[in-house]
Amino acid sequence: MSDIPNRDQNNSIYGLPNTKLCPLAALGCTKDEKVKTTEKHFTTEEHQKRLVILAQNIIENKTSNSNNDSNIDDTTADLYKTHEKISKNIETLETLKDQLLHLSSTILQTHNLLKSCQTEIDDTKQNNEMQKNEINSMLTNEQVLESEANILKQQVEYRNQLAKSHLLDGSMIWRIENVLEKTYDAQSERQTSIYSPAFFTSESGYKLCVRLYLNGDGSARGTHVSIFLVILRGPYDAILQWPFSYRVSFCLYDQLTIMESGELKQAKHIIESFRPDTKSLSFQRPPLSMNIASGIPKFISLDEFNLPAPMNRYVINDTIFIKVLIDFIGIPRSMSAFIFSLNCALPKEIQQKLVDEEIKRRAEQVSS
Repeated sequence: MSDIPNRDQNNSIYGLPNTKLCPLAALGCTKDEKVKTTEKHFTTEEHQKRLVILAQNIIENKTSNSNNDSNIDDTTADLYKTHEKISKNIETLETLKDQLLHLSSTILQTHNLLKSCQTEIDDTKQNNEMQKNEINSMLTNEQVLESEANILKQQVEYRNQLAKSHLLDGSMIWRIENVLEKTYDAQSERQTSIYSPAFFTSESGYKLCVRLYLNGDGSARGTHVSIFLVILRGPYDAILQWPFSYRVSFCLYDQLTIMESGELKQAKHIIESFRPDTKSLSFQRPPLSMNIASGIPKFISLDEFNLPAPMNRYVINDTIFIKVLIDFIGIPRSMSAFIFSLNCALPKEIQQKLVDEEIKRRAEQVSS
């Protein structure tokens, strides 16, 4: 509501210096009165109506202000309530924030723990894989060893059968491979000697083998190949005659002549024989697994044995062949070259027949 003009307000602005503007002019009472008639104007109906309007306006303003005050009080109460709620919500949010931080820390610790566990699991898997590979390797090695053991067993059985195949005449042909390597081992004294497979003189006879020194033994070391007979302890020793007294012959085959000319040219085999010294312990019944070897220290000179390949008669393809023969019937020594020149492919009985015929032929030549 507009302000009500002061009754003493100067109305000179209207150009009426001797009049005053009615205080209710703002309410529509516009009549100008001189000072002396002002009180009379106040009693007029028009003025009284405007006065009633003024009173109504005052009442309305008061009511409105009262309502506004009530609304302000209500709003203030609501604001307090809202503030309390906001404060509680802030406290709740702070609590939730603390809980969230704690939860985040717990999650981080759990993550680190899981990462550590995963690392341990990976390490365990890797270790398990390595152990698995080692076990597989061990199983493979075990299978290889088992296979090798079976092969060795078969070789032993084969050698036993091979030994039994030489029972009738007490002979054996020894095939020796890797001669250069074995010679080097003998020269460096890594392995000075090698042994042949065992053989028997009969099904229930003496058990023997040959010992070979490719760089010589004793006084022949470094100058000659040495070859010896070794008597082994056998299953029938208790019923055999002792000491062992039969002549022993060794033959190193001339492979070069045999390959080049066959039987057309006389081969230059190295043939040596010896008769056992019956007083030597080497030829007594073996008290242990084997007796001391005895035989021929100077079998072939190393100069001849170690000739280069084109001129070497005895070492062909890094291999040599040595035959040992036990003479039980007293074959003349002059027959040795003939016996060792026979074709090794012939059956034993055929070889024996040829030997008998040659002995007879030579005897007839002497008698004639």
